[in-house]
This record gives sequence, structure tokens and C-alpha cells, in this order.
Amino acid sequence: MQDFMQLDRNLKLRSLTVFLTVLLGSSIGPNVTVYYVEYFGAFITGFLLIAVSVAGFIAGLYGGHLADVLGRKKTILIGSAMIIGGYALAMLMNSPWYTNPYITFVGFLTASVGASFADPAEQAMMIDSSTLKNRKFVFALIYWIINIGVMIGAAVGGWFFRDYLFELLMGSMIVGIINAAIIKWGMAETLDMTTVKTNSSVWSAIKSYGHVLTDKRYLLFMFGTIFSVVVYSQPDFYLAAHLAESFRDYTLFGIHFYGQRMLSFMLVINTVLIVLTMSAFNHMTNRWPLIRGYMIGTFLQGLGFAMAFLLRDFWPLAFTAVVFTVGEMINVPSSQTLRADMMNPEKLGAYSGAFAATRPLGNIVAGVMVSASHFVGNIGAAVMLMVGVLIAIYSVATAAKMKASF
Repeated sequence: MQDFMQLDRNLKLRSLTVFLTVLLGSSIGPNVTVYYVEYFGAFITGFLLIAVSVAGFIAGLYGGHLADVLGRKKTILIGSAMIIGGYALAMLMNSPWYTNPYITFVGFLTASVGASFADPAEQAMMIDSSTLKNRKFVFALIYWIINIGVMIGAAVGGWFFRDYLFELLMGSMIVGIINAAIIKWGMAETLDMTTVKTNSSVWSAIKSYGHVLTDKRYLLFMFGTIFSVVVYSQPDFYLAAHLAESFRDYTLFGIHFYGQRMLSFMLVINTVLIVLTMSAFNHMTNRWPLIRGYMIGTFLQGLGFAMAFLLRDFWPLAFTAVVFTVGEMINVPSSQTLRADMMNPEKLGAYSGAFAATRPLGNIVAGVMVSASHFVGNIGAAVMLMVGVLIAIYSVATAAKMKASF
């Protein structure tokens, strides 16, 4: 608590806005796919989800550039307005008197794009407001808050989405307004606007990212992070497929566990452990060099998933969930602090926007691994994952030793 009270005012309020944002996203986001399938069918839904991902990616890049020329706060507020407007539109299109799934998609798309647009500015503001001394604590705190938000938001969405969608969307819109009010009247701009040459054009954005692409150290770090994404995204990719096909059904306290339910249980273990023990792990590893925390955390996280690929029974799989969660808790604060330390302080928005590309690229590699597993089996998938772990560790460790080029 003492560490929290010593934080910059922006960071204290950021803790609250992160919780509210994640609460919104996790109560709506996971259920949107079910909504689309109900109205459009699985085939069309796939294209809709791709469109949302592509739009979000582009919005993140442009939002990252604007964070460096318009300011963090203004960019976040623009994104917040899009989120509020998107949820308001979706609410009106799912009222007790009228339903229109087509315009609802436009509303959800607008909200998703708004979140992606604001994210680089939010990341940049958090780096601006933190110091080298407290940055690791800040990232650990935010990560802990995110998990609490996901846990509560998923429960709220699962309870209300199907039967009370209008009320849920109304609540989401109100929470979005509260979030925007906190940002507008509570937070201070962290970018020195006197040093900024304002140019919000698309060509200016392209040139801004051109500078990022000349930073070999950061590019190598991003390359390693792509393979880190492959590791932590496994619950959405090969682990899900493996459990669906190979898990031996098990009954515990009258509850029947099959593949999909086992995956959910492993994720519950993950979230609960993070919420209950993140602070303790952060305290234990606080004095570790960042690269040591990244290497040990990434290795344990990858090892836990690789072990899960080879197992089919309840208790051994539950143990692997503990292993990859411990690795995650060690890895996340170190990797995010390393990323912040490698960014050019004058282009934090652009660097944050460029970093957003690592997730879709990592997901593509993870998808290829699922397809390749058809030929190499569980053992081959585990080996491929551990090779990815070694690539991630080597790339990030090498980048950490390189000198800054800015």
C-alpha cells in the first residue's frame, strides 16, 4: 500500500481506469462471437472477427502516432468517445423494442477500434508517469488489476449477456462515461507539447514508424516478443485443440470435466493464482535483473504449456497450470519493463503502436503450429513450443545487451 500511495496521481487513477476498461472488455468481448454466430452463422462470423482485428491493428498504429503529436490525454479521450459511442449504438440496436444485428456489429466494431486506438497512448502515459525505480512495480500492479477485472467482467458477462444484453450495454456505456470523466478531469497530460511539431497526417504516421523500424535493438526485441506471444496464447490455440481431442474425462465433487471444461478450469487456476500471489512473487523477484526475470519466467511458462501438450489427465494438467502461471507472474513485469526501457522517450506512442503488431503476428505463428501438429503430434508440438521459447529468450537477451540507437 505504501508503494501505491507514493505513485504519481496519473498512475493511481490509471489503476482505476484500467480496471473499468478491462471490466467492460471482458464482460462484452468474449460473448460477442456467440452473438455473431447466432445471427450471421459461423462462416460469416469468421470474416467479421478478421475485420475487427485488422481495423483494431490499423487504429492502434495511428493512435500510437497521434499520442506523440496530439498528446496522450487527447488521444485517450478520442478513443474513449468511440468506446462510449459504440456501446451506445449497440445498446439502442438491442433494446426491448428493436433489434438490428447489422448495426450492432458497427457498434461493437467502433468500441473495439476505440480501445485499440487509445491503447498506445495509455501505455505511453503510464511510462511517462513511472520511474526506473517503480516501473516494475507499476506493471505488476496493472497486471494484477487486469486479472481481477477479467475475472469479474467474465462473470458479469456470462450472467447477463444472453438475457439482459440491453441492460448490460447500458451499464457498459455508463462505465465508459465514468472512465472518460476520470481521464478528462483527473489525469494530467504527460507529453511536453511545447516540443511537439503537430502533424497528424497519415504520411506523418508512416514516417514516424519508419524511425521505429531503424531501431535494430527494438526490432530484435519485438521479434523475440512474437515468440513470447506464441507461448502465452496457447490456451486459444494448440492447448485448446489438444484438450478437446485427448483429455480423459474426470469427475471431481460431482462435476464432470471434459476437454473444454478442463481448459476453463486451468484458466481459473491461472487467474486465481495471479490475483492471490502476484504481489508476493513481485516482491520476491523485485531485485532480480530484468533479463533474468524474463528468461526464467518465459522458460517456466513455455515448459508448463509444453508439459500440458503431453498430458491427458486432470491432476497432472492442473499442476502444469500452476507451472505456466508462476512463469507468467515472473515474466510479465520484467518483459514490460524491458520494453519500456528500450523505447525512445520522444516517440513512446509510435513505439507502443509498433509493438501492437507482435500479437497478431504471434497468433499467426501459433495458428501455423496447430496445423503442423497434425503431422508431428503432441511431442512435436511441445518441441516446437520450446524452440520458440529459446528463440524468444535469445532474441530478447541479445536486444537487452545492445546499446540504444537514439
